[in-house]
Amino acid sequence: MRLLSTSEFAAELASPYSESELARSELVIDGKRTGIVVTGAVLEAALAWHNYRLAFLTDDIPFEETLRIYMFDSDLKTVDTASLGAMYSTGTFAELKLQPPNAVTFRFFGGIIWRMVLLTEQEFALPCLSDPSGVHRPFKFLRQFRVEGKPQPESARSAARDKLEDALLEGLRSEESLLTAEDWKAIRDESHAKLAERQKPR
Repeated sequence: MRLLSTSEFAAELASPYSESELARSELVIDGKRTGIVVTGAVLEAALAWHNYRLAFLTDDIPFEETLRIYMFDSDLKTVDTASLGAMYSTGTFAELKLQPPNAVTFRFFGGIIWRMVLLTEQEFALPCLSDPSGVHRPFKFLRQFRVEGKPQPESARSAARDKLEDALLEGLRSEESLLTAEDWKAIRDESHAKLAERQKPR
């Protein structure tokens, strides 16, 4: 298992996002166009595992981002695919880590670390029921990788942020407070950072 460089595996935008269609990109292997076009605008990462290649692409839609995962065999045929995202929710692909022999972890949305387990043989999976909330696949009964994670509801994360904001605002407006607005801003930034850290899974 290893990450692929952009000279080994790349994606060039074939058609941009429009109101009627999502962006699509053509795969480029070892500097050569393949003619294979997939949905997605930005190649976030690619890796090789056994005879498979995996690609992680995002749509480049800031306020409703989707992560698309593709698994290709040695002939670049798609053997499995999944997308992560939710309506009116967004995410940033980050912290990709390889966990040999057959797993990777990353962050995207839901306030958690997602884990992806690669399978040497396809396994049975019930459509719409075998994946966590926010994970979507084409309707089929076999899969070549699992996506594991339990995204935190956006409402819960928003409620925690709102409660923190109210407490800080009340402190700033208090006549007994000896702190300046700049002091409260520093406290606010630090509190948000600690809140985000606490919401990470352990």
